[in-house]
Amino acid sequence: MKFILENNLSRIAKWLRFLGHEVRVLKGEVKLGKLAKFEGFVFITTSRRWFDTLEDRGFQVFLVPREDWKLQLCMVIKHFDLEPALRLDLCAYCGHSLERVRKEDFKDRIPPTAYESAYDFTYCHECDALFWKGTHFEGMKRTLRDVLELCYSDPKP
Repeated sequence: MKFILENNLSRIAKWLRFLGHEVRVLKGEVKLGKLAKFEGFVFITTSRRWFDTLEDRGFQVFLVPREDWKLQLCMVIKHFDLEPALRLDLCAYCGHSLERVRKEDFKDRIPPTAYESAYDFTYCHECDALFWKGTHFEGMKRTLRDVLELCYSDPKP
């Protein structure tokens, strides 16, 4: 799926990219003219006013609460029935496709400990970002499990 989010939702934008979805984040003030350029995108907002305005004009729009990014992400995953698996094939910063690379080609940019222990290196040609699976990857999987537990656990009586 393709999403466009308000600037204050950049954290869930990053996570939606981790899940493999095209995401754009609006910089500055939300304007109808800006949104019209993103046909086929779902606009995610925390503003009831924008939700009502856009829904009345036929935009695809989804409302999330202002607080708790994990709940926001949970709601988006559940509502749009997104596959909750870390794909990590899009840049977390700009959303462009990542290319698998050899760590040897980027040795000067990788901390020594990561160079020795990390694996699955990817590179974004658009913003020059380099990624790898290291110790933080287990933390990402735990965080996603926490979000999914929030989504699919039965409420306590």
